[in-house]
Amino acid sequence: VCNVQIYGGFILHIGSFSGQAHKFSVGDKVICKVDYNRRTLIAPNHTCTHMLNFTLKEVLGDHIDQKGSIVLPEKLRFDFSHGKPVKPEELRKIESIVNEQIKSELDVFSKEAKLSDSKSIKGLRAVFGEVYPDPVRIVSIGQKVEDLLANPENEEWSSYSAELCGGTHISNTREAKAFALMSEEGIVKGIQRVTAVTTYRAFEATDLASSLEQKVNEAFQTDESLLEEKVTSLNATVERAQIPTVMKTDLKAKLSVLQNQVIKAKKKIAAENIQKAVKAASEMAEAAASGGKAYCILQIGVGLDTAAVREAVVKVMEQKGMAVLVFSKDEAANKVLVCAGVPEKGDKCQQLNVKDWLNAVLKPLGGKGGGGKGGLSQGQATDISKVDEAMDVAATFAAMKLN
Repeated sequence: VCNVQIYGGFILHIGSFSGQAHKFSVGDKVICKVDYNRRTLIAPNHTCTHMLNFTLKEVLGDHIDQKGSIVLPEKLRFDFSHGKPVKPEELRKIESIVNEQIKSELDVFSKEAKLSDSKSIKGLRAVFGEVYPDPVRIVSIGQKVEDLLANPENEEWSSYSAELCGGTHISNTREAKAFALMSEEGIVKGIQRVTAVTTYRAFEATDLASSLEQKVNEAFQTDESLLEEKVTSLNATVERAQIPTVMKTDLKAKLSVLQNQVIKAKKKIAAENIQKAVKAASEMAEAAASGGKAYCILQIGVGLDTAAVREAVVKVMEQKGMAVLVFSKDEAANKVLVCAGVPEKGDKCQQLNVKDWLNAVLKPLGGKGGGGKGGLSQGQATDISKVDEAMDVAATFAAMKLN
């Protein structure tokens, strides 16, 4: 038997056959057997659902009411009234309190009592709108049910978890071993949902989180050139990892710090690339001007950094008033970036069309170029082995048009 439900006043046992029989008829005698392996997994999840219900009210306030729950062998799920997301520090506190109750090895008591007597117990939890039988079963964690019934108005009972419940439970909280909140989300307006795991699944989730934390901590020692790839990989791993939600939040915070380091490093590299590209282009333009040329062609090593290459081209155009064409290769990607610039003002470069110049250069490289807006045109190609040939084509084309 894996489930029991009431339909039309009848108690229906749901399960599967375990012998020779494949059917039965009215009047047949059957023996129902509980799936104790499954129940052993469900019991700690159910008791922890009670502890969670109690703790949510303790941490978030008296407005907390149960709106639904599912207890499965592999996890528990709990819906409750709350008008906003639960903060990470609140989730941390909730998880901590439940684990403290587990470590406190509290006995779990249950006893049937009159419904009217049960509802008079201070702090007793019940599901709003639920129809309970009379008598009803009370499940109390850490305090005997007889004591609750003997003095129902005692304010002390509000410090214990006590609920009306007919489900299966462990006999002592230590049997749950551990508790881990795995997620928290809003499902409809005013209702939040949390999921959690217990026993070995909680240990597995926590161990995985600790392992990932070590990897994230080690990433702080990673070389700047490798950091972006490392952070991208870790972000993806942490996002899909089945780990406690508070630990995932902590890891994401650390990864955010690393991501800021990546951004800072990229800005630094970008500034260095611009400085390097402008310096190389200016020196080449100076040499070309000294030789009486109206153009200069060079190769610089800034990879596919478009901003640096364009800045170099623009500076030469502005400072020297000459046509310029810059190549920059990325060996790892097997790509080459090409940017051409021809001053729109002045007469000495009027015969050289920037788009035609770029397209002539990209042809041996197997690439394509863009437009010619503002005297600039750029493109990329995928045959870096032909860069020297393309530079010769660039020089020949410019010389033919300008001389």
